[in-house]
Order: sequence, then structure tokens, then C-alpha cells
Amino acid sequence: MGLRAVASGRVQGVGYRGYIASRGAAHSLSGYAENRPDGTVEIVAEGEAADLTAFLEEAWASDDPMIAVRGIEAEVTEATGRHPGFSAHFGDRDEEYFRRSGFALDLLREILRTEQALLAEQRRTNELLRAIVQEQNRDEPAR
Repeated sequence: MGLRAVASGRVQGVGYRGYIASRGAAHSLSGYAENRPDGTVEIVAEGEAADLTAFLEEAWASDDPMIAVRGIEAEVTEATGRHPGFSAHFGDRDEEYFRRSGFALDLLREILRTEQALLAEQRRTNELLRAIVQEQNRDEPAR
């Protein structure tokens, strides 16, 4: 039995193809995962129906914080036997590295923005706590 699926969302440059290849191998499937020009990932898998079903559930990668699958369109196909194992197909390495480094920079910017916002909130909280403590100290009778 075969399966052809297209995953959309944040699925390129985040390790999704490698994740899919590892899950396919874990289920003793054969096939591949490959980036498509439109930003999606094509998945071709062959194996037993129960293994394909479990694999497709795991293809959502819900436990991976970097991957954000928004949709998976899947169809059942005939097995061809053309794939000796499960692999992640990669394109031009320079292009792959360039895209991934750009994505990494975007993530780093977001982390720094979040850190700045958290630090600002912590400063506001500390100021409020200082004001409360000072107010309580003024209200306490002298001993």
C-alpha cells in the first residue's frame, strides 16, 4: 500500500524532512520527503496499512516546537517498490544552508524581542513591588 501526502505550514528549513524520514524508518516504511517550490513538503510512503496510519498521525509533528504543520493532504496510492528505505531528499546545499540560516536569524530576532518584553515586564513588576513594600513600611507603627 502507498501514500502520497503534502504537508503545509512551517515545514521547510526546520528539520521536517529529517523528522519524516526518521518516523518513516521507525515504522519500517519506504519512501521520501522532499521540499516543493511552493513551501510545502511532499511525502511518499509505502508499507503496511497500520504502519502508514500511525506514520501519518506522527507526520503532524505536534511535539516538535520548530515544526508547525498546518495541514496534510493525503491520498492512498499503489505501492511501487521503487524506494529502498526512507530518505529526506535535499536540494542544492548552498541554498539549503542559506534558507536555514535566514530562518535561524528570524527565530533569534523573535527570541530577543520576547526577552526584551519579558525584562520590561519584570522591571515594571519590581517597581510595583517596591512601591507596595514602601507603602506598607509607612503604614506600620514605629516600634
